[in-house]
Amino acid sequence: MTEKEATLGRWHKEFFENIHLFVKSGLSESEAKSILEEFLVLSQATPKPKVMEIFQEPERLEEIGVYTDIRPEPRDFMLKFLDPIMKKFKVEGTENLKLLDGIIGKYPVTLISNHLSHLDAPAIFTLLYNSGPEGRKIAESLVFIAGRLAFEPDFTRLGLYMFGTLLVCSKKDMADNPSLSDVMTKINMRAFRNSQKLQSDGKVISIFPEGTRSRDGRLMPFVDTVYHYVANKVILPISLEGTEKILPIEGLLFNQAVGKLVIGKPVLVGELTKKEMESFPSHIEQISFPGTGDKKQFIIDNLALLVGSNLNKHKHGTYRNLYRGDVRETNQLISLPKKPDEHVVIIGSSNMSVAFACILANKNVKVTIYHPDSEMVTRSNEERRDIIHYPIYKLPPNIEFSDSPDVLESATLFVQGTNPWEFDAVYSKIRTYLQKNKSPMVNVIKGFTGSKKGLILEDLNELLLIERDRLAVVSGACYPDQIMERKISGFEISAFEDSLIPKLKELLTNNYVFTRPAINSRDTKGVQLGGALKTIYALAMGLVEGYFKRELGGNVDNTLFHLSNRFFNEMVSIGVLLGGDPTTFNGLSGMTDFMLACFGSDTRDRKYGYDLAYGTRPEKITNGFYGLKVLPNLIQLDEKRHPIVASAYKTVIQNEDFDLVAEELQKQLARV
Repeated sequence: MTEKEATLGRWHKEFFENIHLFVKSGLSESEAKSILEEFLVLSQATPKPKVMEIFQEPERLEEIGVYTDIRPEPRDFMLKFLDPIMKKFKVEGTENLKLLDGIIGKYPVTLISNHLSHLDAPAIFTLLYNSGPEGRKIAESLVFIAGRLAFEPDFTRLGLYMFGTLLVCSKKDMADNPSLSDVMTKINMRAFRNSQKLQSDGKVISIFPEGTRSRDGRLMPFVDTVYHYVANKVILPISLEGTEKILPIEGLLFNQAVGKLVIGKPVLVGELTKKEMESFPSHIEQISFPGTGDKKQFIIDNLALLVGSNLNKHKHGTYRNLYRGDVRETNQLISLPKKPDEHVVIIGSSNMSVAFACILANKNVKVTIYHPDSEMVTRSNEERRDIIHYPIYKLPPNIEFSDSPDVLESATLFVQGTNPWEFDAVYSKIRTYLQKNKSPMVNVIKGFTGSKKGLILEDLNELLLIERDRLAVVSGACYPDQIMERKISGFEISAFEDSLIPKLKELLTNNYVFTRPAINSRDTKGVQLGGALKTIYALAMGLVEGYFKRELGGNVDNTLFHLSNRFFNEMVSIGVLLGGDPTTFNGLSGMTDFMLACFGSDTRDRKYGYDLAYGTRPEKITNGFYGLKVLPNLIQLDEKRHPIVASAYKTVIQNEDFDLVAEELQKQLARV
């Protein structure tokens, strides 16, 4: 916590402002002052552990070792210090500790927990210690894996003497200190050997598999280096909530936060020796290694599920799409269906296609994402994530990737998820498969194509010869990133054949996504045009926002919302000109999507325009850029009738001087 120690005097002064918290908890003012003074005295009097000397004298590693034992005085004081701070915390699952009777000392046991705060280790010790005799026994056995930086500040070091610690060095620490990398490697090897000896002596090795604190409280990916500490061991999963509120990242003022520690059931991960398994208690569940695939990744992912199963669903982070979102019960995992109701094949890997795969995965279906890139497919399957678009999110077991066109033969529903500029690369090998398999096909991608028709459903029908009555479109005001985060979202459906709509509505509705028929459910053009045109106008809005912020500074909301009505009216006029029904643009795929794209915080198209206004041309293509590029294939850009899109085309595609174009546009809009 070195960021909290700009100067010793400063943190001492700020630290004493905590007196009100201890008084509020029932202590007198003199008692509160005394406990704060004792903290300061002990924090300065308690030296760094001897293991820290290794970094000055690496040759003494064998002599010093990497283990630091508890110190009774700091431990007893910290229990007294933390008690009033953690009064509003509760402990659940203490009955699961009884399952470890006869386990500790006979079999290796590792405690794992999510990581929210510098105080997590002391909090776990304190809450277990005060939870009853079984909890106290576990607490007194804890040995935490600790990085060397945890011992540096006076403020945090005191808490680390409450329990035993094993010194380890992180990959980042090794990268930042290359001259010490050799000794750090030896330290890590020594720590692992020590951990095995300590476990055989009845200690419980304790680790935070995320490797660092989560800054937003949501689970981060578990690091693979923890594998050796958990494989073939009994795991005690702990789930923490609220410790990050006790002590904010910045400042030294404690809060009497509300929180809890949930103790999960112990689980044997992997296998013990044949002799050990003969006497191993049958009441302990086992997670066995899989027969195929990445065994290490399998174990690590399952550990995350053990911790996540007792967290609030909004804290699942990286792993949130592994839990069912169509049931009221929280934390029910999605499973691979034995008899799926549907085999959905999603054509193309994109942000939106992966988001839709995760929506569909909540149902009793099998989902296959087809993409011709073999390397991408192999790695995505091995790592259970889309390595290109959403590498942070783990995908549920009923989603897989394939580069074989043969998977299209068994599809009962196709989802068009390919970005328009990637059509040729993805569809070149699968045309005949789509013509033979007569299953319905729904498009979920917004944007114009480069053809003379310009719309995805029209291209599927006329270029790929897919029958019109098989085609539908789903669109709405939704960022795929927020769908992956399971934020409440919604879509509307339009189809040439009415019977497709109920089926799609059922598949695409759950506890966080709400889908309905479009205002004009047969106006497939209008629904597509709303989604395609809004990307262009969002880019234009970004240009305007960037321009006025650059010229005027500060917030320019007045300007943007003043122009929004003109932007929308021009968008609708082009949409009607291209064949859409004007009433359709009042729906989710029209006005609502327009407002989100133009004013939402996560819109890629608006950001593209904004960056361009500041002189930076982004490398990554967006639907808005591509749509603007191909729009002249569909309509003549009339500067008088459509000044906004015409001006955007000059700037973005023809690279004309943006300031001159913006000045001319202002004059044009002033005359409207």
